Amino acid sequence: MVGLRSALAETRARPNTALVIGNSRYESSLGRLRNPENDAVAIAKTLRSLGFVVIEKTNVNRDQFAQAVEAFRKTLSGAEIAIFYYAGHGVSINGSNYLVPIKSGFEPAGTDSTALRLLAETRLFNAEQAVADMGAGGARCNLVILDACRTPPALNPEPVRSFGEQKGLTEMTPPAGSLIAFASDAGQVAFDGDGRNGLFTEELLRNMRTPGLTIEQVFKKTRAAVIDRTKGRQVPAEYSRLVGDDVYLAGKLARAPTSPPVSSSPEAVVSRAESDPLTKLRSWSQESGSESEMLAAISAILEESKLSLKDAESANPRILTVAEQCGELTKIIPSLVPNEHPRFRGLQAKAFSRYGDALLVLGKPTEAHAAFKAAVSVDPEDAYLLYNRGRAALALGNKEDAKADFNAAAGPRFSQPGAKRLALEALNSLN
Repeated sequence: MVGLRSALAETRARPNTALVIGNSRYESSLGRLRNPENDAVAIAKTLRSLGFVVIEKTNVNRDQFAQAVEAFRKTLSGAEIAIFYYAGHGVSINGSNYLVPIKSGFEPAGTDSTALRLLAETRLFNAEQAVADMGAGGARCNLVILDACRTPPALNPEPVRSFGEQKGLTEMTPPAGSLIAFASDAGQVAFDGDGRNGLFTEELLRNMRTPGLTIEQVFKKTRAAVIDRTKGRQVPAEYSRLVGDDVYLAGKLARAPTSPPVSSSPEAVVSRAESDPLTKLRSWSQESGSESEMLAAISAILEESKLSLKDAESANPRILTVAEQCGELTKIIPSLVPNEHPRFRGLQAKAFSRYGDALLVLGKPTEAHAAFKAAVSVDPEDAYLLYNRGRAALALGNKEDAKADFNAAAGPRFSQPGAKRLALEALNSLN
């Protein structure tokens, strides 16, 4: 068992996680913004399509802001990538950056610097707090994205995202393993955009979805596009202390192998590739395979995993393989299947669910619960996923959470008699 647990630790311990906040509906003294709410919705949707578990909030006051950050903090340990994204008003005061909740009552006019700092600490949200929490949270890679320098139209003829005498936010030093990205460089403001999204976020969304781009390349391409569109008036900036291997939000570009391993004959390599669906997916591309072949390979892995998990009660090498394959599959699917594809939701949710099943068998209820939570996030209309999340909650000793999921799965919202039967049996066993 020790060997199995050690090997499993090399796979992703829990799904990628994100907190996404967008504030638009500010009081008149600060000025409403047109796009941050839309920005948050679009970013959250994109991250979910890439396999992230997302906490999504819009138009939050200070207490709600703090509650969302606290909930996010609990998801960080063991995650590979953690993202905090904020769109809305932001301000720099005495060298510190603050994000502005709605209904903050923040009135900076006529206040000296000492009183202003105290006012900011009690009415706004200090961005350094989110950065510090993430740095200590246990995720391998932390990304903080602040599209938060937008000035209200009353203070500027063009809607941008900063207010106060000092334009823009102050440069921040990220902790090791982190990257902080700003929609605009120090002393600049970020334009709110004339479409549904802010200018920076519009370009960021485009690059986040592109397979083959590392995190650094995503922001580099975003910066180039924003500079071009604003003729240099807005220059996004990021400050990185990332370590380790490259990180790809949308996965690596699939490329066919250029040569077989030295220890194998070409015939043996071809034979393995033809018989191993995961090998096909790793090297799949539009040029080397059809969509139907790709979907068939994904389905084959999921079906084989289902058979391996059937009636499995204890850890064994085959269950470890299922965990490794399905954990990898949760990353591969978003890089190959567009989120608008009719089969994306079902395939991605099944991959997370099979991953969770294997983790439960391997004695990893915390990680299993996170995987099932990700599955529900991808496909909230599947009662079986709620039932599975309830199983993991029960394994963790959280009977109330388990009952809530079992009751939901057995409720009238769903028309899946099999899931309802299983959920009712689980509820009866708890009574």
